[in-house]
Amino acid sequence: MASSQEVLASPHEIPAGPGQREHWADNLRVLVIAVVVVWHAATAYLGGSDWYYMDRTTSKVWATAFFPASVISLFALGPLFLVAGWFSARSLARKGPGGFARTRLLRLGVPLIVFIFLINPLASYLGDLGRGLHPDLAGYWGGGAYAAGVMWFVAALLAFSLAYALLRRLHAPPAAHRWSGAQVMVAAAVLIAATAFVLWRWWPPDDASTFLDLRWQSWPQGAVLFALGAWAGEAGSLENLTAWTRWLGWAALAAAALFVALGVYEQARGQLESTLHSASWPSMLGIVLYGIISVAFTVWFTALIRVRWSGDGPLRARAGRASYATYVLHPLVLTAVMVAFAALALAPELKFLVVAAAAVPACFVAGYAATRVPGISKVM
Repeated sequence: MASSQEVLASPHEIPAGPGQREHWADNLRVLVIAVVVVWHAATAYLGGSDWYYMDRTTSKVWATAFFPASVISLFALGPLFLVAGWFSARSLARKGPGGFARTRLLRLGVPLIVFIFLINPLASYLGDLGRGLHPDLAGYWGGGAYAAGVMWFVAALLAFSLAYALLRRLHAPPAAHRWSGAQVMVAAAVLIAATAFVLWRWWPPDDASTFLDLRWQSWPQGAVLFALGAWAGEAGSLENLTAWTRWLGWAALAAAALFVALGVYEQARGQLESTLHSASWPSMLGIVLYGIISVAFTVWFTALIRVRWSGDGPLRARAGRASYATYVLHPLVLTAVMVAFAALALAPELKFLVVAAAAVPACFVAGYAATRVPGISKVM
């Protein structure tokens, strides 16, 4: 059975060639998940979306500075979707559609269920304790605390994987690709923008009221990037996409600067919320930029890590092995660290730095410990 590395991005045991492993994918996962942990710590102390425990600053300066980061966070998981699609193509070719689907149901479905019905209620309970409340633990298993939360990513990846397995069961991959990498990336950006425009009419990016907090508004981006990675995987080489790395980097930077400027402008006018729910020119421009950044940043960042950070070492190998479990467990571990530092007499800005520095290694240690437990190690 393939290792848990295959679930989020690269299988730790799948070689790139004779005697080789693609360590860059492990490194990419470790970096992205560490950033996710820091980001969720920032939401608790500096602003942004809700977290299980919050100790917010009231500084308008920090609230304003936090806005560009919150915009950029829309694209943080893109590289994981792309690389998951890339390795999914190889895994499906090796196992067949049925074997691939069964593996994904086990390694994605089981942790998703455990998170919704166990980890998320525990994190909610722990966060309420940190706020000085005295809740009844049993009440958190009554259904009120059931949510996918950060595991919306895993739920989406499971849906995309099963859809991909069904597609390849019905239709074999093409013998040759008719489109170039550049054409596919342009089509991907257009498709992300078009689907976002349709879906955001019901669930705009600021809406957290979806069923089980599954964040449907982010699924079009993830689906297209997963498909883009699968396309490259079936073609046999990421070079079909990464040959345009320099241009993609500049395109991502320019589009991101304009995207943030547009958001700040609409926020200053007090029109940001209405813009997200409208078909005005700022909304249309923002959606187009969203599609461009989603593809350009994701491919550029993936190529950058692949070229510049492909080394390996004992610590990085353990962190890579633990990355999936770290992602699943980090809400509980991070909230526990926040509660442990709740009595620390520091400004929220300084407390964020302390908590983030402590939480990142704590989450990875907990994730690695989980992978050493028999039974759990077979799933994560």
